[in-house]
Amino acid sequence: MRFDTTNKLSHHLVVAIGSIAVALLLWALGYDVQRVVAAVPYFILFLVMIIGPSLKIWPSISKWAKGPFPVNWRAELGIWFAIWSVAHVLFVFAARDWDVAGYLVDMSPWAFGALVATFIAIVLAFTSSTAALRLMGANAWKWHQSHGTYVIFWLAAVHIYDRAYLRPYGRVGFPSEDPIHWVYLLMTALVVILHIAAFIKVVAHYSRTGEYPAGI
Repeated sequence: MRFDTTNKLSHHLVVAIGSIAVALLLWALGYDVQRVVAAVPYFILFLVMIIGPSLKIWPSISKWAKGPFPVNWRAELGIWFAIWSVAHVLFVFAARDWDVAGYLVDMSPWAFGALVATFIAIVLAFTSSTAALRLMGANAWKWHQSHGTYVIFWLAAVHIYDRAYLRPYGRVGFPSEDPIHWVYLLMTALVVILHIAAFIKVVAHYSRTGEYPAGI
């Protein structure tokens, strides 16, 4: 069973520089700062979400990399997701002249869900450590991290759909003209497809051997 409880400075630097590069690219493409800060954490979350199913579908990835890659990047990715998410929330509050109470009263259910997801991300970031693993125990720590990540993903996904496809046009299913909205949908669909494919492969392996693959 593989766990990711280490935080390497080199990994943090790569994730930080990479996320800033994506932010600068989006800004250069004409997106305002608030939308850039909203987009970057979802790109990071996408990477976090595809690591697990990708390894189930193609276990040779770790063998090819001769190490725990890409599992050993999840902690750093998760922490930077939390950092960018907090930045996004702060930008939203700033846009409302820091009328936090007014924003909370007026926010949509999906925006509230995204705020909850940010708080969960903060908790996961602070417990993404060897000390937390020892305190909780391996099974509880894995349950806490994996379930929390799934909750964050679905809360973020419905929030993005609400902001990108429902609110701007006032009706469900209206096609967006913004390319990044289609990128969001593509990423969400790819995460779902990979998880379904990984589940099918795990069940097929169990049917053949009577045992689950390593790491389940």
